This record gives sequence, C-alpha cells and structure tokens, in this order.
Amino acid sequence: MSKQLYIKNVKGKGRGVFCKQTIAKDEIFEIAPVIVLPAQDYNTATASALCDYFFNFNKEEGTLALALGFGSLYNHAVHSNAAYSLDRENKTMQYYALEEIKPGTEICINYGGESGKEYKEWFESRNIIFKEN
Repeated sequence: MSKQLYIKNVKGKGRGVFCKQTIAKDEIFEIAPVIVLPAQDYNTATASALCDYFFNFNKEEGTLALALGFGSLYNHAVHSNAAYSLDRENKTMQYYALEEIKPGTEICINYGGESGKEYKEWFESRNIIFKEN
C-alpha cells in the first residue's frame, strides 16, 4: 500500500500530498486512523487553527475527526483524483484513487465527498474565496 507519499508546498494552497509511485485506479493508498473529538469539544475545535483539518465524524451528533498520517492534509479539488471513505466502527479513513495517479501529481479529494460536486460551503465558512481547479 505504501506509495511513498510526501508533502510539497503548492502555490496558492499551502501544503499538498504527492506520490513517488503510480497509484492505480481504485487502489487504496492510505488508511489513516482518526482521533474522534466529542460533541462538547466542537466549538473549541472549530474556533482553533486546527478547524481546517477536521472532518465531520457524525454530523448529527456534532463529533469531529482528525485524520492522522497524511489524511487531513489532502487538498480539495472539485474534480478530484482521489476519494475517501470513513469507517466509523474502526475509526479510520480510507483514501483511494478515482483514476490512475502518476508520480509527482498532487493527490486531491473533494471535501464534499463526491468528485464533481462543488463544495463552496467549506470555503465560505472560513472566508476563503472558492476557486475551482
């Protein structure tokens, strides 16, 4: 599963995740454990500098998750080359390729969870101008 993922600065985005080896379409390239924050920590967590790195673990319950490894560092793309699935029972996020990803290519997910879906809300809630890439 190791595709020698690495971090590199991306102009206009900050840090991004890249791979040194080709990732095949549908291949799982990372399984990241998550730390789940209880609902009572929601306001504190979302008011902190870490708010950009959390995922909703259970939106109805107000719990958040911080993915370890590279999990919380993947940048957003409307038409992403990767996706994720949350395994609540095992408290992990699985990241897999939606298409073949060549070495040196940035790996991006869609923060809305569905490639091709605009997810302006995430950016607007942080006063960030939304740009489709």
